[in-house]
Amino acid sequence: MATVAIVLNTTKKLSKEEFSIALRVTHNRVKKYYSINSLLTDQSVSYRCKGIDWRPANIEDNGLGKFLKSFRGYKDCNVVLKAKLADAKKILQRYDIENLAFSFDQFEADLKRKEKPIIKSLQNYYAIQIKILDEQGRVGLSGLYRENQRILTKFKPNALLSDINIRFLESFEYWMRNTRGNKDTTISVKMRNLQRVINQAIEDKLLKPEAYPFGEKKYSINKRLDSKTKKIAITLDKVAKLKSLTLEEGSWLHLTQQLFMFSYYSRGMNFVDMTYLTWKNITDTHIYYVRRKTRGQFEIPINEYNGAILKYFQENYNLKGGFVFPILNPDIHITLKQQYTRKKTALDAVNHALKKLAEMIGEPNLKLTTNVGRHTYATGLKRSGANTSYISEALGHATEEQTQTYLDSFEKGAIESWENRMFGM
Repeated sequence: MATVAIVLNTTKKLSKEEFSIALRVTHNRVKKYYSINSLLTDQSVSYRCKGIDWRPANIEDNGLGKFLKSFRGYKDCNVVLKAKLADAKKILQRYDIENLAFSFDQFEADLKRKEKPIIKSLQNYYAIQIKILDEQGRVGLSGLYRENQRILTKFKPNALLSDINIRFLESFEYWMRNTRGNKDTTISVKMRNLQRVINQAIEDKLLKPEAYPFGEKKYSINKRLDSKTKKIAITLDKVAKLKSLTLEEGSWLHLTQQLFMFSYYSRGMNFVDMTYLTWKNITDTHIYYVRRKTRGQFEIPINEYNGAILKYFQENYNLKGGFVFPILNPDIHITLKQQYTRKKTALDAVNHALKKLAEMIGEPNLKLTTNVGRHTYATGLKRSGANTSYISEALGHATEEQTQTYLDSFEKGAIESWENRMFGM
């Protein structure tokens, strides 16, 4: 009967004085080595080491050699070695029970067929989450995950899920700030994404809850990073100047002006939601839509101001797909990825055009973006007399749903009266 063992394959030296870890199979005095990496689908960890990092199997180990503590990630790797040895022994046991002749080729095929990926690598787990998001059509969030995966690869290319502890997070923060030159707001976004991934890993039972490195008494994003939303609202006189600009209809500057004003008049509607807004979302009295970022349901009254903009686009545009604004073309932007790319390109173009509009009203230093309309709406509403308990400070809530809850909590007609006061400028 054949025998198996996990060994350091010293028959062939690799670079850096290292040897591969292998499953050694012996049959009729013939030995064959299968490197552990050749038997795994997860290639994020290289199963190779120097002799000083390896402990050969003793008699009581039943053929299981192990990595020593000096080898990075030795615990997780030893779990994989133990599982691979157990699989090999079960295959040989089946051959014996079924009285099957042993062959190296059949043994290798059975062993590889039995192999199941064990997720240890942070990069591997990120790749799985990205694939899930792509399948769900959540292209924007998938892009955020890809960006974080790319940055983490530069920081620690071979990081394991089990490596993410307080010290790792502190080092990652230091590296982003001092090597990449990132500010607190950017660092906060990256850290919150990593936090989300670790939460999912715990839910998938790949990490133990007690290993969770975030929190008030551990690594606190809120305490360490000044990531509060900055107040970027502009004064109402500047909004009035933007509104009064006479621009060539059909030009990109004119579209930009109308999009900015529509957002302002429609309770700070986000650019992506304006991109996907269709006439099916609009009745005689209200705009109904689902926020693409949070999936929250919004109900925006049509007033004389956003109503005038809607009327203009209804009379002057007849867009395929029933879109209100000429951003997406369903004949061109077919897939979710194509739509996401178009939205991103259009947003960059709109923000660039807003800089030009700022110059045209004599405010070349004014930092004008699509988000400014959103913040200006909230600030203007507050200055028009709305109680601060009804609306978040410049829409700076942690979630969009919380902001919408505040808007929904007004007595019927109260918010509209404040808006009329504000929009009259």
